[in-house]
Amino acid sequence: MPRSSESSDHWIIAVEKLERRVTVLTRLTVAIGTIGILCVLSGFVGATTGSNEPSVPKDSVLVMRAISVVDAHGVERVRIAAPLPDPIMLGRRFDRGEAVSGILIFDSEGNERGGYVTDESRNAALTLDEINRAAVHIGTNDRGEAHVSLSNGRGGYAVLGMRPSGTFMALDGNRVAVVPDSVGDKR
Repeated sequence: MPRSSESSDHWIIAVEKLERRVTVLTRLTVAIGTIGILCVLSGFVGATTGSNEPSVPKDSVLVMRAISVVDAHGVERVRIAAPLPDPIMLGRRFDRGEAVSGILIFDSEGNERGGYVTDESRNAALTLDEINRAAVHIGTNDRGEAHVSLSNGRGGYAVLGMRPSGTFMALDGNRVAVVPDSVGDKR
């Protein structure tokens, strides 16, 4: 009989030890959970009581060569890069002629449809493109020249431009108006 009593005492002691461990683990879990909740809440409170400025240092810079944004079908719709790739039109890549950097936009088939770019000759342009050509082109350089050109898809185009020497307008490649720079005459 003593054995059964010893065995019974042994189980009672073991159960009491397990109960103490469960109690300790429960308290520890509650304490860790409470600390975690307090940390999260203090983060929200700190974020809402401070200024509306982001907590990123003012001199932080993310440096990369390209960013590409794709749609739900995986088709590239926007690319920001330096340099940008040559254009793709109807599935074929065409030579741009000169390296450009900036932002390009693409249609749902991946055709280049416009952009805001600078080139290696210090020109800047904003374009809205049809397939295979610029329909609206606004450009400037660093020598006082600027122009706006529109094209109709059948080869016709109109250009309004300004140079230090004056203003001009051309239709389908023929100059129809030239106005000399009047400011230059007054000097």
